[in-house]
Parts: sequence; structure tokens; C-alpha cells
Amino acid sequence: MAYSESERKDHVLPPQEPGKQGQVKKVINKNIFGGTSPVYFKFNNGKWEPAKRSEYLQSSPNIVNYKVMPDLGFKGANAAANYRYPDDIAVGFDTDYVMFEFYKYNPPFQGINKGATKDGSSAVRAYNQSVEDAKFYEADRRGLGPVILYMPEDISTGYKANWSGKAFSNIGRDMLSAAGSDDINEMAQNSLTALGTATNQMIPNAMNSLIRKTISKITGESVSQNDLFSATRGVILNPNVELLFQGTDLRNLQLNYKLVPRNSTEAEKIKNIIDVFRKSMLPSFAKNGDIRFSEGTNLANNFIQVPNVCKLTFMRGGDRNPDVAQYKMCAITNVEVNYTPDGTYATYGDGTMVAYGLSLSFQETKLVFAEEVDRY
Repeated sequence: MAYSESERKDHVLPPQEPGKQGQVKKVINKNIFGGTSPVYFKFNNGKWEPAKRSEYLQSSPNIVNYKVMPDLGFKGANAAANYRYPDDIAVGFDTDYVMFEFYKYNPPFQGINKGATKDGSSAVRAYNQSVEDAKFYEADRRGLGPVILYMPEDISTGYKANWSGKAFSNIGRDMLSAAGSDDINEMAQNSLTALGTATNQMIPNAMNSLIRKTISKITGESVSQNDLFSATRGVILNPNVELLFQGTDLRNLQLNYKLVPRNSTEAEKIKNIIDVFRKSMLPSFAKNGDIRFSEGTNLANNFIQVPNVCKLTFMRGGDRNPDVAQYKMCAITNVEVNYTPDGTYATYGDGTMVAYGLSLSFQETKLVFAEEVDRY
């Protein structure tokens, strides 16, 4: 059933001007909590009547080759599964949306055939094998079907490289110069330089070490080598600082949604969508068949199963959106449900919330390399 105007707790006025038979218009509705949402009306028999979003999109001249997304449920027991919001989401070739697919976690080093990849594939291909090869990921068949949601308002991605400064002593610098020499002559020369530097600093370093140990034993004070040089000679050791690359971080992504049910059917589907994300991010108890390294009647009670992983894809029509950064397989790190996204507790007559806030956080399971920028 559709929620009545009084149940929605907001005031929706149809267009005031007359329309043409069959014309569909969109009206931006503002509720009492300050939120907004589009409402659609169709001009029929001389008056404006409530309409579906799909009717509006179908009548819009900007939508080419319009089609309504089919149900994405599994066959058999889950054939009725339908996880999408809005419920009447419609997709043309230029429509953007987000698809979430859920898979059972596969250990990254289980079943990897390095012999088959080291010769015929690049190092990047071998690294990504456990998240790209279909054989490593099995779709979760517990009713956790694919979810389709609209494009949220705030989408961004970041790539973080970690660099840090490292100080080297003169001896360390000379030794590293010797190790990095390109030919035997340079290596020999740099090695002799390092040996000479070490010899020249041996006596003052030994004296400094003795003085610092003596002060520490008598007074308990901690005096560094630079403290001693600075206090007695007005100098410190040349730090020989170099900026060195330490690696990159796994990317994180957060998507925020506001889900507003317009009828009881859509309310039920919103609850199902929330449950899909919650179930996918939480571990489950392991079964005896999941334990491959040992056997025992109660062995499975000692372990829990790693949660599902999620493949989220920014889509345009039936293909990946080329204008938005894509992600490799991701772990769901946080699912936050806000039952009062407008700041006030309000429900429909059947107890369903007027709106739900859904915040999803993900972390990529693999690093992204320069060779993959065109894909991710």
C-alpha cells in the first residue's frame, strides 16, 4: 500500500499550472524536517495524479533507450530477492548508479598458482590474481544478492603515498654509497672513504660514549651524542637526511545514503538492503567443512568465518562508469544506520521509519599501482 499524505508527515502540492494529457512532471518536495525529495505527477483526465519515477524518466527527452532495471534476485529460494533503491529505479544508457555484489572471502594465498602466472603474466597480474580471477570468488547464495543504489552526493577517492625523512651518519652514508656503486672501481673508492671516515671518528666517538655513560651512571641523566657535541663544541652531527619512499596505503571509501520509503513495499526493501550490508560485514561461525587443516567433532566451534567481501562498481547504463574511479574487491569496514537522519524520531502508521540514513565504509583489499590507473 502507498503511504498517505498524513502518514508521510510532509505536504506535497501538485503543479498548479494545467498540463497536457499524459505529461509527467517532477516536483521537489520539502518535508517538515528540512529534507527534500522528488515527487512525480502525471496529468490525466484534466488533473494531476501521483506518478512513478519510472514514468517520468520514460517521458523525459534526455533519457535514450530507457529501460527499467530487472530484478536481480537469485533463483530458487531467493528468486523473490530484489535489492534496489529507489524501488522503481530506471536506467538508460546515460544513467549513473552504484552496484554492490557480495562474495565469500577467499584467502589471498590459497589456491594461487604462481607457476602459471610468473612467466605469462606481469607482476601486477600475479599480485591481483586472488581478487580478479573468477574461480577465487563465489557469490554468496544466502539471499545476499546484488544491491543497486543511486549515486550518492559525495563521491571522492584518494591515493596516499608514504614518504619519510631518514637521517644517516657520515659512516652510514659512505657505506651506502659503496653499496650503491655501479662498478667495482667506484665501490672500492667509496669503501675506502667509508673506512677513512670510520677511523677518523673512532676516537671522538669512543670518548663521547665514555662521557655519556659516566654521566648516566652518576646522575641518571640521558645525554645524547648530539647533546654532548652541542654543549662542548657548538656543533652536531650532520644528519644527512634523505626522503625515502615507504609504500602506499590501501584506499578507503565512504558512501552515505538517505533512504526514504514511499510505500510499504519500498520500506520492506530498504530494511532488506540494510540487512544485506550488516550480514555481509559480520563474521559467522565456521562449519566443519570450512576447516581444512584438521578434523574434530567440535573443532569448528574454535573458529569463526571471515566476513564477505564486496565488489562495488560505479555504473553507467550497463557498463562501468569511465568517469569515476573504480575499486578492486573491498572489505566492508563499517555499516552505520541512522534512524533519525532528519534529527527527529518519526514513523509511519506501521512503525516504519520516515527515513533511514545508511553510511557505508569500505577498504580495498589490494594496492593500486601506476600500471592500473586507467582501470582504478
